[in-house]
Amino acid sequence: MIEWYTTDTYNITFVLQYTPMSSHHLKGVKKSAITDKIRSAICEYKKENPGVSQKDLQAWVHQKYDLDISQSTISNTLKRASEYLSDERKQSDVKKHKSAKYPELEKVLFEWFLQRQDKVNMSGEIIQEKGKELMKKMYGESNSDFSFSSGWLERFKARYGIKSYRRFGESGSVMMENIENALPGIRTKLDQFQLKDIYNMDETGLFYRLEADHSLATKQLEGRKKDKERITVVVCCNGDGSDKVPLWIIGKYANPRCFKNVNINNLNCVYRFNKKAWMTGLLFQEFVTWFDSKMNGRKVLLIVDNCPAHPKIVEGLRNTELFFLPPNTTSKIQPCDAGIIRAFKVHYRRRLYSSMLQSLEVNATNPEKVNILNAISFANMAWNIDVKTTTIANCFRHCKIRSEENDEQELGEINEGVEGLNEVISNLRYRNVMDVEHLLNYPNENDAVMESPTDEEIIESVMSTDEGTDPEPDDSNVIPSVSSKEAFQALTTLNNYLLQHEQNIPGVIFALHKVKDEINFGFGGKKKQATIDSYFNKN
Repeated sequence: MIEWYTTDTYNITFVLQYTPMSSHHLKGVKKSAITDKIRSAICEYKKENPGVSQKDLQAWVHQKYDLDISQSTISNTLKRASEYLSDERKQSDVKKHKSAKYPELEKVLFEWFLQRQDKVNMSGEIIQEKGKELMKKMYGESNSDFSFSSGWLERFKARYGIKSYRRFGESGSVMMENIENALPGIRTKLDQFQLKDIYNMDETGLFYRLEADHSLATKQLEGRKKDKERITVVVCCNGDGSDKVPLWIIGKYANPRCFKNVNINNLNCVYRFNKKAWMTGLLFQEFVTWFDSKMNGRKVLLIVDNCPAHPKIVEGLRNTELFFLPPNTTSKIQPCDAGIIRAFKVHYRRRLYSSMLQSLEVNATNPEKVNILNAISFANMAWNIDVKTTTIANCFRHCKIRSEENDEQELGEINEGVEGLNEVISNLRYRNVMDVEHLLNYPNENDAVMESPTDEEIIESVMSTDEGTDPEPDDSNVIPSVSSKEAFQALTTLNNYLLQHEQNIPGVIFALHKVKDEINFGFGGKKKQATIDSYFNKN
């Protein structure tokens, strides 16, 4: 191996190494490093000609660029097609990408950038100085010799898709004239898509244990951090209500005690966590990438607001176009804010209080005790069962963000579930009952979603690890392990109950039989054949 030294324009010394071609490299093929621009061209050519083989692509590269590359290079490039098809990589002449020396620091710095970009006229110098400051806060003086050079700055920007520094936000309350000025441009864009291909995503804070009693609620929250019992719920759906995307739930702990014995993939939602239960820029990017993969083969528009935690650039999207609503207009023209989230919260609270009422009727200990697993169950049922398709469609129409929308709106649909919620609250007989409107717009519930975090809070949210466990010592939160035999016996009892029911419910009984079959024969396995000896050996 031969080594030599060189110096770049920023006076940083690199060690370059040359190693003779290894024996496993393809014989007779000249080893060539290719740029991102060429890799992007390969992916584009494959996209336009899906039937071509990797050997055909090798020949095409040789003919077009006079380069000989191995088939493994072609294979590895195609595996990362979504990355190389991004606008930034298409124009890049970079051959190799240097990994970050302090990746956690860069995550914190990027999150800080997202939170401050609409308040500060950003520059490279500001980012470099903030990097030095965060380095001291996170690692002390032991790494103070790290150079936040111009080269590092360019690599940091490339890693996180920062193309320019500009202010995205603006101060001030919602101004109707701003909305009127923005609507023609919004309609022009949205009219290019069918309603079923227009989605809106928004997040909301949720005090998932909050009781509808003024004195109890105050007692619950006083003396604790504001977000002690808060989760963030991410809601996403399309314009005609035909697709309610699975919820994302952001909690505070990686391993809540109630998750023991639970297969998290069966929760019918995506669970993420950080110490503040906040939506962050990194989580937003993960959500959008996940959403894009679900839209496979479609071309959809995803409407989001101008929240600082929503990066304007998410690389590698193939099916989704992001559309950001103008600042300070979302409370009037964003469908989720026009009643969808409200309907979700109405049904969540109705299910929460109905559960408390049922616990009281059977004299359960601490009927108000609700863990995050319970909350996820209530949220799933509220979103997937209770929120009506017509309510979602009405909220999209009400915002008038497409040219064809009219003024008609059924308030009964927008206020769906309120009557049922009032009835359940009344049955709980609280001494100091809370007004439903106050409950649905509870003070500070959304603060964690909207407020700008401090440096320390950003560091906490990014540095969360899988070791975070719910500190509550109460083991009653843990679901006991249940055998298939116990489950089958419970279903038999439930079946007998339903057969005696006064109402005609054959559909429910049939669904129960399907569940019994799954337990008996399903789940990818076969029921073990019982023997005559096992029958006579029963206790």
